Amino acid sequence: MDRIIGAVIRFQGIVQGVGFRPLVYRRALSLDLKGNIRNTDRGVFIQVDGTETSIRQFYEGILHDPPVLAEIHESSIDIVRPYGYKEFVIKGSGEDGGGFTPVSPDIATCDSCLQEIIDPADRRYRYAFTNCTDCGPRFTIIQTIPYDRENTTMRVFPMCEQCSAEYGDPLNRRYHAQPNACGVCGPELRLLLSDGSEMQGDPIGETIDLLGQGLIVAVKGLGGYHLAVSPERGAWVQRLRERKRRPGKPFALMARDLETVKGYCVVSQLEEELLTSPARPIVLVQRSGEFETLPSEIAPDTDRLGIMLPYTPLHHLIMQEGHRLLIMTSANFSEEPLVYRDDDAGRNLSNIADAFLIHNRDIHRPCDDSVVSGVGNRVVPVRRSRGYVPKMIRAERSKRQVFAAGASEKNTFCVFKERKAFLSHHLGDLNNEKSLDAYTHGVTDFLSMFRIKPEAVACDLHPDYESTHYAEKAAAEWEVPLLRIQHHHAHISAVLGEHNVGERVIGVAYDGTGYGPDETVWGGEFLLADAAHYERVGHYATVPMPGGEKSIEEIDRMGASYLLAAYGSSKQIPTLPLTEHLGMRKLQLFEEMIDAGLNTPYTSSCGRLFDAVSAIMGLCYAPAYDAQGAILLEREAGGCDELVEPYPYRIHEGVLHFDDMIRSIVGDMVKGVEHKKIATRFHSTVILSSIDMCIRIREQSGISTVALGGGVFQNRIVLGHFPGGLEEKGFQVYVNSLLPPNDGGISYGQGITALALLEGGAL
Repeated sequence: MDRIIGAVIRFQGIVQGVGFRPLVYRRALSLDLKGNIRNTDRGVFIQVDGTETSIRQFYEGILHDPPVLAEIHESSIDIVRPYGYKEFVIKGSGEDGGGFTPVSPDIATCDSCLQEIIDPADRRYRYAFTNCTDCGPRFTIIQTIPYDRENTTMRVFPMCEQCSAEYGDPLNRRYHAQPNACGVCGPELRLLLSDGSEMQGDPIGETIDLLGQGLIVAVKGLGGYHLAVSPERGAWVQRLRERKRRPGKPFALMARDLETVKGYCVVSQLEEELLTSPARPIVLVQRSGEFETLPSEIAPDTDRLGIMLPYTPLHHLIMQEGHRLLIMTSANFSEEPLVYRDDDAGRNLSNIADAFLIHNRDIHRPCDDSVVSGVGNRVVPVRRSRGYVPKMIRAERSKRQVFAAGASEKNTFCVFKERKAFLSHHLGDLNNEKSLDAYTHGVTDFLSMFRIKPEAVACDLHPDYESTHYAEKAAAEWEVPLLRIQHHHAHISAVLGEHNVGERVIGVAYDGTGYGPDETVWGGEFLLADAAHYERVGHYATVPMPGGEKSIEEIDRMGASYLLAAYGSSKQIPTLPLTEHLGMRKLQLFEEMIDAGLNTPYTSSCGRLFDAVSAIMGLCYAPAYDAQGAILLEREAGGCDELVEPYPYRIHEGVLHFDDMIRSIVGDMVKGVEHKKIATRFHSTVILSSIDMCIRIREQSGISTVALGGGVFQNRIVLGHFPGGLEEKGFQVYVNSLLPPNDGGISYGQGITALALLEGGAL
C-alpha cells in the first residue's frame, strides 16, 4: 500500500501574480492532498500530506506544466513526516526574510477578459481596466515585493463585494489578481482638452471622434503615455512630426487585429507569433503594396512598418469601436524619457497633444513599448522593455551581486544576483537631465526591488559616458570595486552569457562607436574572447573622423574621409553628388584638418563605413535620427535574397581595408549603375570579407566558434546572410535572441565580464 508522507515543496521564479497558487490548489484537490501554499519573498512555499505517488505526481505536474505565464527558475522537494493536515488551503503571504521573487512583466489582455468587455450582458462591458491572473499590469504598478495588492498602485481602490468575492475564490480566474476591479470600484477614465477643461460624455467615444478629426490625443496606457493620431492623412501625421520634433524616424502603428496588419504588410509565421504573443511588442514587418494607401510620412525611409496589436482593454475598445489603424508613438519629445506621470503629461505634452485620455491608476515605473524583428527564423530584439522586463536572463557564471551601468545610447542597466540577471526597461540616450534623472531613479528602484547589494560595479571604458560617471560615484559610495569593460568585449560577452558559452570564441563586434584602449574609436572588431578576457586580432582599417563626433551628426564628413583615404587627395576624387553637396572648399578643409591632425580621431567603426557609403551614394548627409544613413542603404538593397560578387577589398596583417571598394563604388556611381546593385554589392562585401577574416583567424587560432554582437546586426541583410555563411564554412555561430544586439544589451555583457573577473580572482 502507498505510504502516507509529508513534503515541503518550493518553487522560485515568476510564480506570483500569474495564477500559480490557484493552479496548485486545484491540483491538490484533484489528487486528494492536504496542506497549504503561501507566497514568500523567495517564491511559493508548499507543505503537503498525501500518498508518496500522489505527491510526486503533484510536484512533477507543476514543474513541467505550470501556469502559462509562470517561469520556474528553481524548485525543490523534501520528504518529511506527515503534518496531519485535514484540508488544502491557500495562506496569505509569509514573513519577509530579506529575499526576493521576480516580478512578472505586464501582460496583454487575455481572450477571456476581451470577451467580457465586448459582451453587453457582462458587468465589465466596455470597462477599460478589466484584467485577471492571466493578464494586465504587474511591473508598472508594483511598488515593492511581495506582489500583493497593498504593495501596488491599486491599493487606493477598495474592491466592491463582487470583485472581492472573485479575488477570494481559489476556483475563480481572478483569485488574487492584484489589479482586479470593475466599473463600480476601480479606476476611471477622463478626457481633457489641452487647456485642462474636461469633456463630458463617454471618454472613449469622444476620443474616437477626436482622432477621426485628425487631432492628436495623449493616451495614458500601461507604462506611460502614447501620442495617438489617425494616419489617414499625411498632413495629420506631419503635424505630429512637427510638434514632437521628430523629422524622419518611423512612427509605430497599432492595428485593430491581425487581419488588419495583413492588409498592409507581408507577415511571416514568426512575425505573427510575435505580434500575438502575451508581450505584444512592436514588430518590424515588411509593408506590402497596400501601404501606398497610407501617407509616406509614417515611415519615409524604410520599407518596413513597426506595428503592434492592442494590449490593454482601453486599446481594444478604441480600435474595435473606432479605428482599424492608428499611429501610437511614445509620448515625449525626441530623445527625452517617456512621459508617465499625469502632472508631467500636462506640462510637457500640452504643446503636442490636443487632448488627454487619462485615468487615475498611477503608473509606478515607466516602461516603453518593446520592438522586435524577425529575420528568417531568428528573433532580433531591438528594444527590450514592456512585456519582457523584468523577466530574468540567466547568468550561470556566478551568484555574486553586480551592478552594470550600461552604455550612453539606448541605455539599459542590469543587476545580477544568484545566477540571475535583471535587465532594466529601455531608458534611451543619456544626453539630457531628464534622461539622467530617469536613469538614477530606475537604478535605485531595481536595487530595492531585487534587494541587490552590489559587490562590484561594471561600466564602459569610455571616460565621458554619463553611465560611467554614475558608476564611478556609485562604486565609491558603496565602497566596491569598479570594473571598466571595453565596449566591444561587452557586446561579445552578452552573446556568451545569453548562450552560456564558456569557451574562447572569435567575436565579431560591429557597431557605430566604442572607446578603444588605444584611444581610437572602435567598431569593426575581430576579437579572440571569453567572458573574462579578449585579444584584438583584427579590425577594419582606421580612417579619420573630421570634427570628431560631428562626423556622426554629419555623415557627409565620413564620406569625405573615406574618399580622401581612397584617393589620397581631394583633387583626385571624381565629381559625385557628395562632392557637389560639400563643395571643393569644404572638401579641402576636411583634407587640411586630417593632414594637420586637428580634431580628427581615428575610427575602425563598421557603422561609420555604412554612413560613408550612404553619403557617397547621395542617400543621406545629415541623419535626422540614429542610423538613418544605414537604414536608407539597406532599403536601397531591397530584399537581397542572395549575395553577389563582392567589391574588391584587402586583408593585411589582420586589418581589413576597403579603399579598393570605395573606388569601385565611385566608379559605379560615375557610370550610372543603379543604386540597388551598388547597395547589394556593398552589403555582400561587408559579409563576405567578414567571413574571409573569420576563416583566417580560425587558421591561426584553431577556434571555430563565432559570436556576433553590436548594433550592425540589426541590419536584416547582414544578419540574414552572415551567420549562415559562417555555418556553411563549418563555424558554430551564436547571436543574441533575448537581448538587443545594440547597446540596449551591453549592460548584461558588462555584468557577465565582471562576474567572470570576480570568479577568476581578478579582485
